[in-house]
Amino acid sequence: MKIGYGTYAMQTENIFDALPRLRDIGYEALEINTGDDWPTAPHKLDTATRETLAKTIRDLGFESPVTMALMPICTQGDGRPAILEKFDDACILASDLAFGDAPGIIVSTLGGLHGTWDEVKHTYCDQLLELGDRAAKHNVILATEPHAGHPLDTPQKVDWLMRQTNHDNVKVNFDMSHFYVDDIDLQPSVDLCAPYTVSTHIKDGHRVNGQVRYLLPGEGDFDLVAFFKAVAAAGITVPITVEVTAQIWRQPDYDPWPVAEQCFRALDNARKEADVA
Repeated sequence: MKIGYGTYAMQTENIFDALPRLRDIGYEALEINTGDDWPTAPHKLDTATRETLAKTIRDLGFESPVTMALMPICTQGDGRPAILEKFDDACILASDLAFGDAPGIIVSTLGGLHGTWDEVKHTYCDQLLELGDRAAKHNVILATEPHAGHPLDTPQKVDWLMRQTNHDNVKVNFDMSHFYVDDIDLQPSVDLCAPYTVSTHIKDGHRVNGQVRYLLPGEGDFDLVAFFKAVAAAGITVPITVEVTAQIWRQPDYDPWPVAEQCFRALDNARKEADVA
């Protein structure tokens, strides 16, 4: 089972400098952030740079990367055409960076809608079907991410949404932290999400006075060894990818490299103890 790292935590780093350093630490997979404020946003990468980036990723021995889109993909009304255009651009970049037979993968939460789960769930279905059709044109899979505090926030809702949409290009990014902070158990979360999982995030966290405080993997009480055993037993074979929350990387004293090293050590030790390395 491979360990990956997300460049969400490296907004100011040059991607071509960062990649070999991440490989030297031991990471075997990547999630490339494509938000507007990152150096790897679609509008900042011309064709030649995309080709060089994909070749660099491949030559360093990483597998085909996942991408992370920072956009409210479920926006409605007058703002939707602009979001769909940005989504198409993100799909093209994900496809350009993918190699081998693997489809491109875009991770995104379902931002842009407001209301309770019952108020928005059918709109989610309609919009995900539209987005899935658009992603399919570029051989890309949209990996929807449930998130604490959002309408899509439990494994049961994930299972319902995936059954309702039933689209080959709409799947799940499994981030256990969003369930863990709300005291949802590991095993049912894995059991319900595993059939749809095409990418993952891993971090730790808890609630303090009702507010979620995310942590680096290994910093809190989340059992990483049990996690590795559970996802392996459920047949999840995609990389386990570190997501360093903005609560951490936006701190003024943040240094991405000791953090990346710390996260790898925690996950690699857990992977070995779980005997899934």
